[in-house]
Amino acid sequence: MADPASAGLSHDRMQALLAYSWDILSLLDGEGRLIYNSPAAQRLHGFSPEEMDGRSTFEFFHQEDAPRVGEAFQACLAQPGQPVRVEYRYARKDGSWIWMEAVAVNLLDTPSVQAIVVNSRDISERVAAQQALRDSERFADRILDALRHNLTVLDGEGRILKVNGAWQDFASANGLPAGFPWEGVNYLDVCARATGADADTAQAMAEGMKAVLLGGLPEFTLEYPCHSPGQQRWFQALVTPFQGLGPARLVVSHLDITSLRKAEENRLQLERQLQRSQKMESLGSLAGGVAHDMNNVLGSILGMASMHQELHPADSPAQQAFSIIARACQRGGGLVRRLLDFARQDLTETKVVDLNILLQEEVLLLERTTLGRVQCTTELAPQLPFIRGDSSALVHAVMNLCLNAVDAMPEGGELHLRTRPGHRGWVELEVEDTGTGMPSEVLERAMDPFFTTKPPDKGTGLGLSIVYSTVNAHQGTMELHSEPGKGTRVTLRFPTIDFTVVEETPPPLGGLGETARPMDILLVDDDELIRATLGPVIRCLGHRVTLAFSGEEALGRLAAGKVPQVIILDMNMPGLGGQGTLPLLRDRHPDLPVFLATGRVDQAALELARTYPGVTLIPKPFSMRDLKEHLDAVAARLKT
Repeated sequence: MADPASAGLSHDRMQALLAYSWDILSLLDGEGRLIYNSPAAQRLHGFSPEEMDGRSTFEFFHQEDAPRVGEAFQACLAQPGQPVRVEYRYARKDGSWIWMEAVAVNLLDTPSVQAIVVNSRDISERVAAQQALRDSERFADRILDALRHNLTVLDGEGRILKVNGAWQDFASANGLPAGFPWEGVNYLDVCARATGADADTAQAMAEGMKAVLLGGLPEFTLEYPCHSPGQQRWFQALVTPFQGLGPARLVVSHLDITSLRKAEENRLQLERQLQRSQKMESLGSLAGGVAHDMNNVLGSILGMASMHQELHPADSPAQQAFSIIARACQRGGGLVRRLLDFARQDLTETKVVDLNILLQEEVLLLERTTLGRVQCTTELAPQLPFIRGDSSALVHAVMNLCLNAVDAMPEGGELHLRTRPGHRGWVELEVEDTGTGMPSEVLERAMDPFFTTKPPDKGTGLGLSIVYSTVNAHQGTMELHSEPGKGTRVTLRFPTIDFTVVEETPPPLGGLGETARPMDILLVDDDELIRATLGPVIRCLGHRVTLAFSGEEALGRLAAGKVPQVIILDMNMPGLGGQGTLPLLRDRHPDLPVFLATGRVDQAALELARTYPGVTLIPKPFSMRDLKEHLDAVAARLKT
């Protein structure tokens, strides 16, 4: 290498180079004292050459950095001719600190130099940028760790560069040891260990990651199950490319979607249950209409049969024949009522209820419809105290329990229905089966609305919750006991009432007794069969009858001044119907006795009978004797 003089580096040029260089060129002796500083030192530090003269350079280092600089100085002394690098903070005259980087070479043994040559420069901006980058990385790490999603950053080969705290916690909870060395590990291997993902899931993930890396997909999404201890969880993996100037990278986020999947399943289940409920509601409306028409038919037959039964001599062949027809109609009417009672879910009326009789009628209905291979036994306590309640709602509740019991015995079994007195004014009703039983986790939720273990087309999950609501409405209690393989026992408890049954001697079949005072009766019914039947029956009882086929016609007759002493008003008719006619009738004739006849005793009919005085509810079908009793009661009141 040519010397400076031969290279054209004159003294002036050397001075210019030193004067205008932004790097500080210094010469130190073997003790670290300053021999020479280039002019850049004063520009950076603020100290003049006179202020630096004879002072050790170690006076100006930050106390935290001085030991590191001292070690570098000793290394420089020990390695002549070898450059030694060190970074440190250096004091400025204004009291601030400046970050410097120095490269020192020991030339003490070089005769023409005999000094340590130091080239130092200001790196404050670089240090600040590095610190900002570290702060940014720490901030990003805190954000990642605060997220509940499991996040992983991968290189182009699928190796892990970084994972957040949620992923580490999840992996530790699923078999990976604490302090697992994440960096550089193959992601798919770790994912398989932590989630138990099968080979198909791993293959799908590998293909999706490759497609995203190669630009074939903007992102890739996969849902997969994770078999955590004690439960199954579902995750959604989202693979996106990392957009930057560096090498290709992937970011994989894992979202726990277990609750979302359960919510979706619950939503779909609720939709199915709503559809089933709507179907049941439609069937209930249809059943009500059919029951009304069926009761009209039965009422027509029963009316004619009971009339001829009374007109013929007792024990005559004709009288016996009509008696059989009448009993058949009454039996059909009872069956229709029981079916309607089963469909009804609200507490429409309260009366004295004998649970023994209720269970006996329930067994009769079950034997005709449901029991099949199930053997049903009853153990009914004699002289069981009565309760006050809605027999329709109680029938529905007991039917639900019996149907559940039958469903729990698909291969057959035994169904036991029991009644017994309880403690101090309580009575108990028990339904027990020998079916499959329920585990504890199912038993805990058995009475929750819409909870069911049956297939979607078998149950709504409302049965036991309706039973519980019914019992609670009767101020009663309900206990449920069950074990897998040992069947289920449901005990219902109700408060009793003081009630004495008065034995009534039924009237003789032949003869209706004394005919009451003749009255004018207006029969309002849209069914021609009913009008054709009840007209002769009423006349047979000694009364005068006028027929109307609608509520509007009846109101017109009343407005014309043709006011009867009794009105028999059908509930279900086109137009105003009984529900619309009765309020208008009551406005004009508040004291006129009204018999509200209906084939379906529903809430609307009961509400009308309670709201308007002088209204008697007569369920269809009714016999001639039933009608006579009601008419005789009105005649007796008119006589007084």
